[in-house]
Amino acid sequence: MSQIDDKKRATVAQTEELAGRRCRLLKPVRDQQGHSRFNEEPRILREVNNLGRRMYLVQFDDGSTTFLFPDEVVVE
Repeated sequence: MSQIDDKKRATVAQTEELAGRRCRLLKPVRDQQGHSRFNEEPRILREVNNLGRRMYLVQFDDGSTTFLFPDEVVVE
C-alpha cells in the first residue's frame, strides 16, 4: 500500500470520528444564507479537503449549513 492510501484511510477515520459531533464557534461566522452566527453549537456533518485546505461542513439547529475552518471552532 502507498502512503497516499494510508493518508486517505486516516482522513476517512478522522471524518467518521467527527461526524455528528457538536462544535463551539470561536468567532462570529456567516452561514450560506448570510445569517451571522456565534452563540450556537452546530453539528459537524463531515470533514472536507478542498485545494489542500481542511474544512468542516456544519449544520445549525435550524437546518442551515456552512463550511468552517478548524481554527474557527472547538470540537466538543
